[in-house]
Amino acid sequence: MRKASSWLALVGVLATTTAAADTPGKLRGLVSVSNKDWPEDDAIWVREDSPISWYHNFHWNVTATYAALPQDRLEFVPTLWGGGVNDTEFLANVTEMIRPAGGGDGRAITHIMAFNMPDQPYEYGGSQMTPADAARAWVRNLLPLREDFGIKIGLPLVGDPRGGWVDPFLRNCSGLNKGKDCEFDFVPLHAFGHFGVLKDQIGKFASAFPGKPLWVVEYGYPDQNLTTTQQYFNESLAYLEGHEAVARYSWFGAFRSTVSNVGANMAMLDPWGNLTDIGSWYLGGEATGTPAMPSDMPRTDLCTVDNPCGSSKNAAATVAGLQDLSLWGGIVAFGLLFVLV
Repeated sequence: MRKASSWLALVGVLATTTAAADTPGKLRGLVSVSNKDWPEDDAIWVREDSPISWYHNFHWNVTATYAALPQDRLEFVPTLWGGGVNDTEFLANVTEMIRPAGGGDGRAITHIMAFNMPDQPYEYGGSQMTPADAARAWVRNLLPLREDFGIKIGLPLVGDPRGGWVDPFLRNCSGLNKGKDCEFDFVPLHAFGHFGVLKDQIGKFASAFPGKPLWVVEYGYPDQNLTTTQQYFNESLAYLEGHEAVARYSWFGAFRSTVSNVGANMAMLDPWGNLTDIGSWYLGGEATGTPAMPSDMPRTDLCTVDNPCGSSKNAAATVAGLQDLSLWGGIVAFGLLFVLV
C-alpha cells in the first residue's frame, strides 16, 4: 500500500495544465485493469481534475494504487465475479474491509456487483453458474451485506435479461430466503458493438427492469478505424449522459494500445502511456493528437527488445499484458456474436 504523502506527490506529477470539462451529469467510472509492467499508468485516471468518481476491477479488493484514496474521492465497487456455492469468503473479505477486526477506519462500501455473465460459459468470459448455485452464493455472501450494512447490490450481470437465466435465479432465491426474492438495487450490463447495440442493450434492460438504475459497466466499439471509434465514443458519451435510466458507465479502454484486445483505437493510452484523444476526452480534457497506434509502426514492431514500449522489459512484457486481457477478449467476442445472431 502506498503512503498518502507519496501518493499525493505522484498525483501532482501527473496533473496536467489542461482544464477539465464540466463534471459529467452521470457517474463516469473506470474499468481498472492494471498491468504489472506499467503500474504508473493507474495514477493517470485519478489526477486531481479527473471526472472519474468510481471504479471496479472484477475483484473484492481495491486496486493497489488507489488504496489510499477514500471512497468519497474514488468509490471502489467490489465484485463477486463467480463464487463457490457453500463458501462465504467474499462476505468475510468485504466485512473485514468495512469493519476491520483490528480496529481503525474501514472502507465505506456502498455498492457491490454480483456475478459476471453467469449465464455464459468460461470460454466466453462468463462465470458459468446455474441459477440455483448463484442463488445460494447470493444468500450466503450478499444478503448479509445488504441487511447488515445497507449496501446496494447489483443484479447478476447477464448477457440478455430475456435469456431465461434471471427468472430461475429469483425463484431459487425466494426458496432460500423465506419466500422473498433476492432484492437488487441496480442493473449492470455490457454493450460492445456499434451505437445501435448500445441503444438496444439499454432499451432491453430498461424495459425488463423498469425503475432500476442501469450501470453500463463495460462498453465500446471494438476493432474499428480511428474515425469510426472516435465518432462512436462521442456519440455514446452524449447518449449515456442524457439517458434517464443510466446511472453509471465505464468505457473499456484504460490500458495501452499494445495490450488492447478490443482494437488499438479503443485504448486510452498509446504504446508509451500517453493519453490518446479518447483518453483525454474521457478525463474531460482536449484532444491530444496522439495516435493510439502510430500508422508508420506496425504493431509487431512496437514491442521488441530494442523498442520495449517505454518499459525496461523486453517484448515478453507485452505478451504477458495480452494474456492479462485474454479473458475479456472472450467476453467481447461472444458479445459481438450474440448481437449479430
